[in-house]
Amino acid sequence: MPLNNLDWNDIWNEMMQANQKNDHNRRGDCANLWDSRENAEHFWERSRNNKARVDKTLNELPLDPDYSVLDIGAGPGSLAIPLAERVSHVTAVEPGKGMLEILQENIDQYGLDNISCVKKRWEDLDVNNDLKGPHDIVIASFSLGMPDIREAIEKMQAASSKYVCLYWFAGETPWDSHSRKLWPLLYGGEYIPSPRCDVLYNVLYNMGIYPDMHVFSLEYDNSFSSMDEAVDFFKSRYTIENQQQEEIIRNYLEEVLEKQGDRLVESGHTTRVKLWWQLQTEEQKSR
Repeated sequence: MPLNNLDWNDIWNEMMQANQKNDHNRRGDCANLWDSRENAEHFWERSRNNKARVDKTLNELPLDPDYSVLDIGAGPGSLAIPLAERVSHVTAVEPGKGMLEILQENIDQYGLDNISCVKKRWEDLDVNNDLKGPHDIVIASFSLGMPDIREAIEKMQAASSKYVCLYWFAGETPWDSHSRKLWPLLYGGEYIPSPRCDVLYNVLYNMGIYPDMHVFSLEYDNSFSSMDEAVDFFKSRYTIENQQQEEIIRNYLEEVLEKQGDRLVESGHTTRVKLWWQLQTEEQKSR
């Protein structure tokens, strides 16, 4: 079949559904995963310890003090907090209960009064009723777990007056590598990853969107104070139903975690992609 006849949105949907279909795959519903306050706290700590991604993202955005920014999947505020210090207003869309609790606490701690929060999945959000006017920049940073990505992007464009900026993965992530090894041991099946940036780009292309792209590498450290803490974190990302599965996790982590001082560290490397475009004005569309 010629490539121009493929429906890349269907391909994205099928790959995302395959990634999420197994009941053991807790990653299938990020809102459930991030309802946990403990998981949200660990995510926030990890964000603060790995500032390279946040700084890189902020420095690459076309920010202006008068701009408003919509942050989709804002989490505990890894981007929303520093963004609010640089722009006029930030709207943070975040469905996870634990994430939202930490975000609201961070807003208070940093003394910010220009962040508004919307507790909804992007799929369930109504742009006209849940948001106040278009935003100059709409950003979704590694929060593209929507099965119908074309509809999600159309909604992003409807919510933006100037720019849309997406971050996603290229190739296998460290978590994919962990899961490929653990899945057969935990569940007796094959791990299926989510779609990557190649499918995303083709969805955009089919929509008549030709984004700028920037591929970059990022190193990170995931640090734990004890093996029990590491096991609890990994357990939260899988469905562990018995002691045998917990022992599989513990034995695996004893092999892969490195001792650094009084911490146990998972070091990882990912290849990531930024895709962004500027919306056409009505005059440009009519040319």
